[in-house]
Amino acid sequence: MNVSDAVAALAAPLRPLDEAVAALGRDAGLVAWWGSGVPGLPDSGPAHPVDGGFVLLDVGDATMLRNRVTRQDLYRTGVSPLRRALAGLLLDELALAPTWAADVVLTRADEDTLGAWMHAHLRLTAVVEPDRKLLLAPVRDAMDPGLREDGERARAARERFTAAAGPKPVRDPSVPFRRP
Repeated sequence: MNVSDAVAALAAPLRPLDEAVAALGRDAGLVAWWGSGVPGLPDSGPAHPVDGGFVLLDVGDATMLRNRVTRQDLYRTGVSPLRRALAGLLLDELALAPTWAADVVLTRADEDTLGAWMHAHLRLTAVVEPDRKLLLAPVRDAMDPGLREDGERARAARERFTAAAGPKPVRDPSVPFRRP
């Protein structure tokens, strides 16, 4: 697959998030996240060519598409750069309260709140591609997502998320670790 074929596949018409996730397999490939109503990003990425109101947030790669989406991006802020960036942008709107564990995380209730927001405002497209690592950078460059993982906007949003947790506490080694 070449870059233009991957871009065309990732610009396919959008489906509700649950339908798109259910269609994902365990194949390697690329995933594109599209959003509407993302605070601070109204015009930051290219508009979807078919579905008005959605802009491209990020393009990522996955060894297994379904796992990447369900066990990272839609699951926990601690393992997903996309979720951390969105949490940084949505801190005030969703009243999120990041806290320290081994890293900055959200409480389970806040994870659920962010997940519900994502289901309401995000869509995704994916393309199966065994050589995903070779295509990722050229596809990102061609599509120019507004919240790309290696971009300044995403970095600033993730830093805002981390800063909202306050300084890292000194852990008492006699107290067992528990996720908030």
